[in-house]
Amino acid sequence: MELSNLKQIYYKLLEEYDGVVAIEFVRDLSQLNDYESIDFHYKILKNSENIYLFHRIRAGFEKHGEEGKTFLLDKINIETDPDLKAEALFILGTMDCVEVKPIAISFLQSKNYKEQYYGIIVIGWLGKSEDIVILENELTNNKNLELRAYAATALRQIAFSNSRLNKKIAGAYSRAYQSEADEIVRKTIIVCFQDLIKVKFGLRELQTGEITGDLNLAEPKFKKALTNYLA
Repeated sequence: MELSNLKQIYYKLLEEYDGVVAIEFVRDLSQLNDYESIDFHYKILKNSENIYLFHRIRAGFEKHGEEGKTFLLDKINIETDPDLKAEALFILGTMDCVEVKPIAISFLQSKNYKEQYYGIIVIGWLGKSEDIVILENELTNNKNLELRAYAATALRQIAFSNSRLNKKIAGAYSRAYQSEADEIVRKTIIVCFQDLIKVKFGLRELQTGEITGDLNLAEPKFKKALTNYLA
């Protein structure tokens, strides 16, 4: 299908969303790898009013393959729109593009929540041993409790990629937990450590991200297991 037709479909989807049409739209757009089509796909990432449509559009971008990757690598270095730059980083992170890790790290200095959030999760996807200290700093010192919690899960993601780093990451959890006052962040640290050692302490992380269970009952078990693990 030609790009001109796909543009018409996109604007109709903004007016009246249809899940089946959205799937077909993203599929057809992702098959067009000329510059104009990829550029259109990139620019509509700016509009997230319909979150279902937006997520489909973003998820479909990587299907442009190397052409899409090259396009984003060129764009991310010159993009002035913070939302589009953040989306470019996110997509390149899903494509395991290690070249953008310095950009993800630089996002941590931003005052923009979205840039900090994307920076944290992309470091989790691409991170190595040397990046653990960066995420530990976010886990310990970021003023936003949600971002501290995301830093805990990003450290877990590094562990999933390289289990040899489990003890180093557990050390980061231990130090951060000692100074953490927020219940949500403390629960997040515990469930992440649970996943590292594959032992449950009574907390459960739902698919929505919500954590259920009694922190007061889980905490003594967590502390004992953590001490033994780091001994």
